[in-house]
Formats: sequence, C-alpha cells, structure tokens
Amino acid sequence: MIERIRPILNRPFFYEFYHLLVGATYRNRVLAEEYIRPQPEERLLDIGCGPGSMLPFLPPCHYMGFDANESYIAFAKRHYGDRGQFVCDTVSNGTVKKYGTFDIVLAFGLIHHLDDSEAQDLFRLAYTALKPGGRMITHDGCYAPGQSAVKRYMLSRDRGQFVRTRDRYEDLARLSFASVRSDLRDDVLRIPYSTLIMVCTR
Repeated sequence: MIERIRPILNRPFFYEFYHLLVGATYRNRVLAEEYIRPQPEERLLDIGCGPGSMLPFLPPCHYMGFDANESYIAFAKRHYGDRGQFVCDTVSNGTVKKYGTFDIVLAFGLIHHLDDSEAQDLFRLAYTALKPGGRMITHDGCYAPGQSAVKRYMLSRDRGQFVRTRDRYEDLARLSFASVRSDLRDDVLRIPYSTLIMVCTR
C-alpha cells in the first residue's frame, strides 16, 4: 500500500490531502510558532518547499521557495503567489550568489531523502546561504532507542531511504554548523512517527 502511495504524492492535491490525513497541519503550526518565528524584515529560504505548504502558517516575511517539481511550484504560485516567490529549480551556490543571503533556511522532510554526501552538501549550502547568526531548521523522521515496532515500521516505509538516528543527523549538521540543537518529537503527527527537529545556527 505505502509503495503505491509514494508516486501519487508527487501530485500536489494528493500531497496536501495525505499531509492533512497524517496531521501535518498541526506539525506545521508547531514548526512556525515554536521554531521558525520569522520577523517581518527577515528573508526566508525554503529548500524543497513542495506546494508551499508551510507558507500559510508563517507571519508576513520575505519568503522564497525552491522545488524541482514543476507541479508543486505551479500549485504554490496559484495559491500563495501573493505572499512569496516560488522558483522551479534546485538550490545551488549559483542560487545563493543570485538571490543573496537569508536569515532563515528551511529544509523540511528533506535530509532523510539524501545520502550522507548529499546531506553534507545541503548543510554546507545552507551555511553559505545564511547571514551570520542565521538559522537552518530541519525536520525528518528519526530512529530512536526504545521506539515501538509500529513507529520503526512506519519510518522504514517512508519515501526517504535515509532515515537516521538523532546522533547521525546531528553529526552531519555539525560538519558545517558549530551550534546544533535538536528536539525529538512524537507529538506532531497523528500517525505513530518520531520527528527530529534541528535548529542549526551560523
């Protein structure tokens, strides 16, 4: 069943519907109110923004979202284009040079789709994109000691093939960021699932 769901989630409507079912609305509110908290003058870069799902939960700020999925970006422009800028592309060093630096970089549900080398590249890129004192915020599924068999099964069936432990996520982040703090949350989704939220400060 889960294998059949994965390709469907590449379509914006089903992506949004699935996230509604699993409780991502509450998770996004928690992320916005407890972790992101952007100020009106701050610039925010959302790497892998999907169909713009995070934007409705954010107060006014200078938002820029990137995603390589054309359908996601088209959906985001239709629904949230008056509140942010959306670009169908991958983020690179050239992107940073073109658009300048940011106060906040988001990489939500992204790192567990990347192998270690790709994850290191992402952290380095985020560090480069941030102003001094800026923050990179991530969230990903996470294996943890004492986890129930149901949670471990759900994590093992995630679309991302590189779900890690808390220590391993932090180790990768610390290759670029000296300051890394994390919260392991089991309370942000309706399904049995452990989410690691990291705040990496430049």
